[in-house]
Amino acid sequence: MPVQRCRLDPDLQGKVALAVDCSGHEGAVLKGCRIVRRMGEVVLVGVPWRKYTDLTAHDVLNPVFFNHVTLRSGWEWELPMHGRSFQWEELLGGYNNALHSIFSGFSRALEWLTEGKIPLDGLVRSTSPDNPERLYADIMARHIDEPFIVLDWSGLTSSP
Repeated sequence: MPVQRCRLDPDLQGKVALAVDCSGHEGAVLKGCRIVRRMGEVVLVGVPWRKYTDLTAHDVLNPVFFNHVTLRSGWEWELPMHGRSFQWEELLGGYNNALHSIFSGFSRALEWLTEGKIPLDGLVRSTSPDNPERLYADIMARHIDEPFIVLDWSGLTSSP
């Protein structure tokens, strides 16, 4: 998975609050640490199954330290999906009883996508799921430039 496939817009440098790496590629993590704004956050969701580059810990830690980046693991099951009711003891213990939850955030994001409030031009490849072998071959051969692939099931008819 060559990191050079990840094209970063130089106009975004220092303006990004959150970068989420889903690749597990140390080069992508380094790019995330370099593009986030001061005090930005980089969340590591992708599992680093193997070493892809010759980067050292110093290469990543340098922008983390000098840009005050928060670098954390993204184990999504550690976070509650739904908000909890107010508990005074939890408040004293530091629990942030926020108005929204992860679930309500997902719901809001899906609403914004449905309403067209999030510009997706050049980011999404929509394709039919009728030929998964071809789709996976195109992914492996890096014939798809868009970072997201959506399987559009609306054109398929169900068999009796």
